[in-house]
Amino acid sequence: MNTMSFLSIGEINFLNCLPLFSLLKKNFPVDSCRYIPGNPAQLNRMLADGRIDISPSSSMEYALRPERYFILPRLSIASTKEVRSVLLLSRNPIENLEGTTISLTSQSLTSIYLLKIILFHFYRLNRRVIHFTAMEDSRSRQFPDAVMLIGDQALHAFCQPPPGYRVYDLGSLWHQFTRLPFVYALWIGRQDMPEKKLRLAHELADRLYQLKTLLPAQLTTLLTDAGRQYPKIPTEIILSYWQEAISYELGDREKEGLRLFYSLAHQLGLLEKVPTLHFLHTNP
Repeated sequence: MNTMSFLSIGEINFLNCLPLFSLLKKNFPVDSCRYIPGNPAQLNRMLADGRIDISPSSSMEYALRPERYFILPRLSIASTKEVRSVLLLSRNPIENLEGTTISLTSQSLTSIYLLKIILFHFYRLNRRVIHFTAMEDSRSRQFPDAVMLIGDQALHAFCQPPPGYRVYDLGSLWHQFTRLPFVYALWIGRQDMPEKKLRLAHELADRLYQLKTLLPAQLTTLLTDAGRQYPKIPTEIILSYWQEAISYELGDREKEGLRLFYSLAHQLGLLEKVPTLHFLHTNP
């Protein structure tokens, strides 16, 4: 098959996506697609550059370029309350972070914007006296005074916090102030994909929704593979994370939380405008 006929699907290589992708690979025709692994920031760039067609990708990637994309309906990567894998670790209380430099991961744009909304909108901290640096640029192996962690590294810290640090779960803080879920990633595809790939995108959307409804009953069977890939995290912690912290829903409350996130980002000058949500039609 001509590679131009493949649907290139971005695969986030974090524990929060393992269940859905494990089932998807067993239940979506492999002769019609190929999976491209990467962290959220890498997949954002690949989607923007046209190197992949569709991916669970940063909510902020959609907001920055909504004219390029459509959203698969009924699907997201979200948290209803605590998320456990998007954290701020700080030696000082969060309300006392003025004058502090916070190290940020470059792997997740949405989480960075969420942190800034929490600090500058909810806690009303002075943004002129809080500084940010890229964690990857640090030459020290020690955590700085404050650091944001995401993904599997954050989940390790949630389970075993480093001594001397307060742990702030950004999903919990968002829910504390808004009483709404937070949507970290949307399944988004490129508007300019050819008709054949668009048909495959519809098939993918239908299959993902079917698998999402079946997933709760399948989680325990996926623990063996997860335990091999993440031997430092006890399997009971992994199962609890999947069952209690991660949601793949995109219902009315998730949309409300997403629109509020975009609105607050716009108020803080992080977004030029609040995007309209453009969904892939349920029938091609």
